[in-house]
Amino acid sequence: MVLKSPEGFLLGLFLLGLGGALVLLAQGAGRKRLLRALDPALIPRPRPLPLPYLLAPPLLLLAAGRPEAPLPWRENLTQVVLLVDTSHSMAAQDEAPNRLERAKALAKAFLGGLDPSVKAGLVSFGPQAVLVLSPTADRKALLEALEGLKPGGTTPLGPGLLQAKRLLRPEGAERDLPEARPPAAILLLSDGVANAGQDPLEAASALARASLPVFVRPLGDPRGTVSRIGEGLYFVPTDPLRLLRLAQATGGTVLQEDFRPLYQALRPHYVWRLGQRDLSQGLVVAGFLLLAFGAYGSLAREGRWP
Repeated sequence: MVLKSPEGFLLGLFLLGLGGALVLLAQGAGRKRLLRALDPALIPRPRPLPLPYLLAPPLLLLAAGRPEAPLPWRENLTQVVLLVDTSHSMAAQDEAPNRLERAKALAKAFLGGLDPSVKAGLVSFGPQAVLVLSPTADRKALLEALEGLKPGGTTPLGPGLLQAKRLLRPEGAERDLPEARPPAAILLLSDGVANAGQDPLEAASALARASLPVFVRPLGDPRGTVSRIGEGLYFVPTDPLRLLRLAQATGGTVLQEDFRPLYQALRPHYVWRLGQRDLSQGLVVAGFLLLAFGAYGSLAREGRWP
């Protein structure tokens, strides 16, 4: 066991010693006053403190040092990457208020129904494929990262897919171990248009070999739309057929408002890990439970505090 805050432990030890010394001095002074006022035979003998009161201070003292110890714990290895199109076309307003804001709303709805133990990451593409957030169980951090996405630039859909693949199936000496391929999937939120970088269908072949299905949620009017972007009006196309072929090539599917097929693909895959765990909270809870148990016992037996 390691103390992350030895200064906290030493301060607690000092305060505990000081408090104990003051209690002993007060008891000694009170006993002397009783000896002056009463016959020694009538003075009650000091009662020992109940065991819970003796055990609680060491636990709280240890908690002040923020101890860590190697303990076994279960980790869910299942992961998903949200792959969000942030190209210029995502500013089109055929989805209210625009395609990108609609993509954010869909991502939030998906995360709301996702198992909290499943780690989720975020990759954006436009004008470049960018790792925004590595897979994490911290939903607040992921929602904040989503809110920061802005539209602009070209649409490198293929590089975005490969960036997501590197996150979920990293290359390395451990890639052939059973734990190297836990359940994983990609949720692609895009209008389907790709005009930069590698062909998305070539990237799809690499994803299929890595057992990474792509579930797509098409955005925008399938016929395209004329929309005001910046200072001018532009025709902004979509390519839902490309998204369909991409999903089929990787073993995924096209989604609408129902994310259940993706949730089913992200089945939990738990493994036991041995790692350093903070024991402070457990020790604090145990210490206060002992104090409460001691107080209850004293009240039940004698009708008063010790």
